[in-house]
Amino acid sequence: MKTLAGLKALPLASLLAVSICGTMLLVQHPANAADDAATATHFHPKGKMPSTFTLELRNGLKAELPFDDKRDFDEAAKGFIAAPAYKQIMGDAGHVAWDMESYQWLLSGEDFESIHPSLQRQAVLNMGYGLYEVLPGRIYQVRGFDLANISFIKGDTGWIVFDPLTAAETARAALELINEQLGKRPVVGVVYSHSHVDHWAGVRGVVDEADVVSGKVMLIAP
Repeated sequence: MKTLAGLKALPLASLLAVSICGTMLLVQHPANAADDAATATHFHPKGKMPSTFTLELRNGLKAELPFDDKRDFDEAAKGFIAAPAYKQIMGDAGHVAWDMESYQWLLSGEDFESIHPSLQRQAVLNMGYGLYEVLPGRIYQVRGFDLANISFIKGDTGWIVFDPLTAAETARAALELINEQLGKRPVVGVVYSHSHVDHWAGVRGVVDEADVVSGKVMLIAP
C-alpha cells in the first residue's frame, strides 16, 4: 500500500480521514477554511471550494496513478447492444423513478477539483447505459437503469433474472428492453445475490407474486 508523503507532518486537527469501502476521503477541517482565499465559487451554496492542501494532494495522486490506462473503459464498453431513447424511467405514481440524464455532467470531460480523481473515474465507468452481452448467447446485463445492474441468463425455457434492482418500474423497463432487443421470453427464475435493497426490491417488476407462490417461478434468496 502506498503512503502519502508528508501526511505525518500535518496537525491532527487539520485533517479528518474517513475510510469508506477502501476509499480515503479527505475532508478539510472548518478551522482551516479561512486559510484559502479561493476566488471560485462552489456549485452548492453551502459548499466550500477545495483547500490548497486538498488540491495539492489530489493533483499529486492524479500524477501518480495510471489514469492514462483506458483498458477498464474498453472492457466496460464491450458487448453493447442497444440503449433506449429515454434517460428517465417514470414511476407508476407519476414520479421519476430513475433519472440517468441527471448524471450526464459526468461525461463532460471536465476535471472536477472537488472530487477525488479515482472516484470521478469510477463514476464515469458507471455511466454505461443500456443492454450489454456478457457471455455470448447466454448472459446479458442492463446497466444504468438503477443503482445496481440487473442480469439476465437466457435459459432453455425463459429468463433467469439476477438482482432485480430497487424499484419495480426500473426492473420492468430493463425486462422490456431485453425482450424488445432479443425476443420476448417469460421469466422462469429470480436470484437475489444478497440482501441489499438495490438487488431485490424491484422484483415485482419482473414477476407476479402469485407465480412465485404457486411455484411457477422459482425465487432463490439468501
